[in-house]
Amino acid sequence: MIENKIACNNEAKMTIFKNNAKPIASKPDIFHNLTSQLKDYLGWIDREILNQAEEFDAGVVPFFRYVLESEGKRIRPLLVLLSAKGSGGIIEDHLYLAVVVEMIHLATLVHDDILDGASMRRGLPSVTSRWGSEISVLLGDSLFAQALKVCCRLHPDIIKSVANGVCVVCSGEILQTRRRFDWNLLEEEYLKIIQMKTGELFRIPCELAARLNSASQSISEALGRYGQALGSSYQIYDDCLDLFGNEENVGKTLGTDLGGGKLTLPILYLYQQGSEEMKRTIVEIFENGVSEDWEKIQLWIVKEGVLQKTFQTAMNFLEQGKKELDPLPESDEKEYLLDVSNILGKHLAELVNAQSAL
Repeated sequence: MIENKIACNNEAKMTIFKNNAKPIASKPDIFHNLTSQLKDYLGWIDREILNQAEEFDAGVVPFFRYVLESEGKRIRPLLVLLSAKGSGGIIEDHLYLAVVVEMIHLATLVHDDILDGASMRRGLPSVTSRWGSEISVLLGDSLFAQALKVCCRLHPDIIKSVANGVCVVCSGEILQTRRRFDWNLLEEEYLKIIQMKTGELFRIPCELAARLNSASQSISEALGRYGQALGSSYQIYDDCLDLFGNEENVGKTLGTDLGGGKLTLPILYLYQQGSEEMKRTIVEIFENGVSEDWEKIQLWIVKEGVLQKTFQTAMNFLEQGKKELDPLPESDEKEYLLDVSNILGKHLAELVNAQSAL
């Protein structure tokens, strides 16, 4: 267990102040086989994230603890660690980078739930359903600010890159919000949006982890492109979950894309290739909310080959990302990064196959 020290870079040791917070309980993780050998690092990162709640006024600490204790997959911290090990080794700065990117991610989730009107997140009532949008907006803003405060431990160039990345993520969210209910949205415009709002938060941990190791620009940027492609595929997977997932298993409110007018990739594909009847039904559902015709939409998405087409687009991103890893020297960590893509691809395939009976 990590208490006062964490091993890094072979025999070297770095001192970490002891955490008094209790470890965060974790739920089953699809990346368990990849995280098991990194559990000490990930455990320290979890505790340090939770410790950030104590930085705020005592009167608001419970709000922050509620968000920071949530049981996420910690994919972004995992990407920091794997990219670090694959580009030279884990140092103390990598752990703080992992804290930063996960806190930024949590802040975006708080704001997403406000925009989407989601009542549940990670198996618990969302912040906005518990305390309203006013507190949620301020809570999300404060998490962004606290993440950048932690980021000040790192090199100024890394700080600037993280800040730029946050701007890209927020810009992507603005573009998506402005294009709600916009049936003129093109596939390439949608893909640009998800690369900004989701792909960017996968690019940052991969590319900056390598830069912290003084890896070459070509290696750092290749890892960044791998991360962005992985994140884009992950967003498409999330689009499909919103249509076909189970709230109890997924742990969050589903159908928010539909109710909020977000034109996700399967919906775009169906609208673009569908008959006039299909188009009228899709528009009616999006304008009036979920209706008795929703099961008809799900059936069309499967029978018209839209789900398979969406799956192929997501897989194309995964394959593109894996090719970006070619310049990396052969190592276990490189194989683990490939495994992250393969695991996501497997879950995409399982989701698609599960709908074949419709």
